[in-house]
Amino acid sequence: MGSEALLGDRYRLEHIAGHGGMAVVYEAFDTVLERRVAIKYFQTHLMHEPILVERFRREALAAAKIDHPNVVAIHDIGEGEDARPYIVMEYVDGPTAAALLREGPLGEERAAKLAAGVARGLGAAHALGFVHRDVKPANILIAPVDIAKLTDFGLVRSADVQAPDGLAAALTAEGALVGSVRYIAPEQAQGVWTAASDCYALGATLFQLLTGQMPDSGARLIGFDPKLTEVIDTLLLRDPSDREADAVALADELSAIAERLREERLGM
Repeated sequence: MGSEALLGDRYRLEHIAGHGGMAVVYEAFDTVLERRVAIKYFQTHLMHEPILVERFRREALAAAKIDHPNVVAIHDIGEGEDARPYIVMEYVDGPTAAALLREGPLGEERAAKLAAGVARGLGAAHALGFVHRDVKPANILIAPVDIAKLTDFGLVRSADVQAPDGLAAALTAEGALVGSVRYIAPEQAQGVWTAASDCYALGATLFQLLTGQMPDSGARLIGFDPKLTEVIDTLLLRDPSDREADAVALADELSAIAERLREERLGM
């Protein structure tokens, strides 16, 4: 793309902000609405992979239906050079939770607050019948004042569809291959996904935010707030029927823990 060209006759790509398996993410400027945006632009060398193209398209369609402050908003979709699809998203001026972890584990209060935000975003997705299926620190953006925003709905599935066939089956198999295996619930590995599966992944993510380790690493939740530890232990139970599957209720519980920890820290 030439330096003077605008993507979709509207968006000026300014610089690369990140790379994903399917797309390059650009920080860009919307010349019509005069605002900064983020654009996921599909990789040229993957255009011959219809499964990946369909997954990318489905990410935009699913995420665009979710209007919630804890989910990265979708503004527009289109096609650029060589029919490469792109997704125009809300620009979030902040790091991912994965980037925060590279500096070390988070404190209990902050980890609980961020996880509560993710849970609220999941609750909005679940209310529309979607299961995210790829909750992990790399898919959580941290906006100013520590607002967690869930992104990357490329593996989203309808909660009432199990063991699909045809193209959907290929999408599921591909997702299992490239998804984050260490975060997925036991039943998800068997092709079954529900709201409880996302809650499991959030439990694994929260475990990592607290300890810097994954639950399967042998690390233990020792010395942390007992109530927060209890929540995580419940989320990581193997049987989905034993887990908290109501993400909104989970968010309320985590928010209450974060607020109590804040009050204890301030001596209130």
